[in-house]
This record gives sequence, C-alpha cells and structure tokens, in this order.
Amino acid sequence: MLQRDYLMKMVEMLTTVLMKVLNLKESKNYSEALKELEAAGKTIAGLDFEMVKILKAEDLVTLMKTSDVYAGRCLISAGLLSEYADIIKTQNDRQCYDYYNKSFRLYTEALLTKEIPDPEKYIEKADQLIPVLTSAGFISDDRPENYPVLFEYYYLSGKYSKAEDVLFDILESDFPETGDKGRMRKRAVTFYKDLISKDETELVNGNFSMEEARESLEEILSQIKLN
Repeated sequence: MLQRDYLMKMVEMLTTVLMKVLNLKESKNYSEALKELEAAGKTIAGLDFEMVKILKAEDLVTLMKTSDVYAGRCLISAGLLSEYADIIKTQNDRQCYDYYNKSFRLYTEALLTKEIPDPEKYIEKADQLIPVLTSAGFISDDRPENYPVLFEYYYLSGKYSKAEDVLFDILESDFPETGDKGRMRKRAVTFYKDLISKDETELVNGNFSMEEARESLEEILSQIKLN
C-alpha cells in the first residue's frame, strides 16, 4: 500500500511538471522546457539525462533496479524521456529516437512489475512509440536486441498474436544457439503454457486460440529436445 501511495505521488509530480513543460512549449521556450524535464528527472526519479545519453537501454534498466521504487522510477523516467524526445525532435536532433527507445523500454519494465495503477493508460503511451521506433529502425532486423522487449510488451498488453509474431522473428533469427535464442525458447514455453491457462475469450481478444497455443507449445518443446 505504501509503495502504491508513493507511486501515485510520483505520478502527480510528473503531471505537474508536464503541465509546466506544455506551457513552455506553447510559448516556444524549448530550452527552458528541457531544463524543467532535466531537473524533474533528478528530483522525482533520480534520472540524470547526461547519463541517459551514455548508457545503453539495458544498462539504464539495471540502474533503475537499484531503487526501492523500481516500478515508479521506470514509469516516471519513461514519461520524462518521451517528452524530452518530443522536444528535441522539433530541433531535428536524431538523439530523440534513442530517448524514445529508452522510454519504451522503461514503460515495458514498469508494466511488467504489475504494480502500475491504470496500466491501460501507459500501454496506450507505449503503443504510440512503436511506429516511431519502427520507422527509425530501432525495431528491425538490424536491432534484434529490441525484439525480446517488444515481445514482452505485446504479451503483457494482451496482444498475443503480435507477441507470437515477434517470438518467431527471434527464434528464426541469427541469434546464437546458446544465449538469447536458447533463453527465448524457454521463455516461449512459459508463454504458451500461460496462454493455455487463460480463458478462451481472453485469447480471442488477443487474436489467438487455445488450439494454436497447444500446437505451438508442442512445436517449441520439440525444438528444445532437438537442441
């Protein structure tokens, strides 16, 4: 309960900051808007934008995990990074796509904790980033490291058919047999077992079926035996 209350307080603080930033953007005072976001990053989420530029997405997630309020820190940081990216995109700064990518990663991490109130709202925000990242090449065969995150996002947001499509892309890619591909085969087993345990209606809503889940589970188990 205490964690949830603190998370709600962080969300309220973020909302206040974003309203101020919106006013600055409307007056085209972009430099001050960026400063507000940078200051809010430090005070609300312990997020240093200079470090964000240097760190890889997975390293940023590792840094977030040092906090007792991991879910809230990820959620707030995701919102700040997305807003920051929107502003520097207007200045034709391609660094914006790296920020969008890290924002999507942090939204996904926050949602995976299942501690976020009103997750649908943040699923919608993350959804909006997917076409941006796809067009910028961050979700592509050239960036296979982003596929596992996309798979997890589609899974937790109930888009089971899309999750399976991404899963197939991973398993049919040139990932090493030991490492990512082996780990994702094991993840596929838990994925299909989870789908089998769900109500048929939920599967239909995710453009999937119980028969597909069972057949796919058998197939992935056979692949694991062969490897």
